[in-house]
Amino acid sequence: MSETPSVDISKLEKLRSSWLPAVEFLFGEPVAEAEFTGFELRADTQVPFASFHDANKPFSYIINIPQKSLTNDVLLLADIMHELAHGLYPLGHNDQTNGRKTTVICEGAAVYGSVVALRQVFGDECVDEYLNVLREQAFSYYDAFSYVAVLLADDPLAIKKLRGIHPFLQDVKKSDFTDAEVKVDVKIKDILLMTFRA
Repeated sequence: MSETPSVDISKLEKLRSSWLPAVEFLFGEPVAEAEFTGFELRADTQVPFASFHDANKPFSYIINIPQKSLTNDVLLLADIMHELAHGLYPLGHNDQTNGRKTTVICEGAAVYGSVVALRQVFGDECVDEYLNVLREQAFSYYDAFSYVAVLLADDPLAIKKLRGIHPFLQDVKKSDFTDAEVKVDVKIKDILLMTFRA
């Protein structure tokens, strides 16, 4: 029997352990209810995603990683960082989320985390290529990233401040920007709080 799957999972766990402090530095600690329970490699998906299987522990999640990501270090790091950011404020099991939806700020922050890691490891040229691919093939993710980048350029602690009021970033409301002393144009604020549509 091949040991490759266990080697691959071990690689994913090492990446997660190495990069989790960076994600927490950018966006704050995970919500208390969040519980990461492991990785699953998937041949049936092209994008990473979290899955929630336990209604009794609605914020306990598995990170599903496309098998194809294991053949591309850039894609793998971007996928891991993206899901690590979501793991700080997981959407949760369908029965327990009270209709909570992923917002543009949530998805944009996840892409922003990926970009920060890619820049650190692979440099600006890699980031330019990654963002060009997003712009061409997944514009809604690129767009969400752009709005979060504007927010964080003005105030690098903006997401941490907002999560200080609502640890689940999906729960942030317009008035929370004022309460958290985060200054941003009202139009950008409105866009950040829209439901994200891929």
